Amino acid sequence: MLVLRPVTAQAQQEDGRKIKKSVPAAYPELARKNNIHGMVRLQIVVSPEGKVKETKVLGGNPVLADAFVQAVLKWEYEPAPRSSTIVVMGEFK
Repeated sequence: MLVLRPVTAQAQQEDGRKIKKSVPAAYPELARKNNIHGMVRLQIVVSPEGKVKETKVLGGNPVLADAFVQAVLKWEYEPAPRSSTIVVMGEFK
């Protein structure tokens, strides 16, 4: 099971960027077989149009992080006047 915990970066909280569409990350079979679980933290850059343009892994198991990145790249946010930098977390358990 994957639990998503989006956390907006402090500097961007006032712009009220909201997720329009989130895609759940698939739990990697390798992680499942080896009982790998935990949190993944990503920093993402969202374009003014709401598309995730960049990701940077801030923490977590590399196998889980890769699965989370692939899902987050499909997320869409509400449009805004400028790009936003947001920190999101996903928990694989």
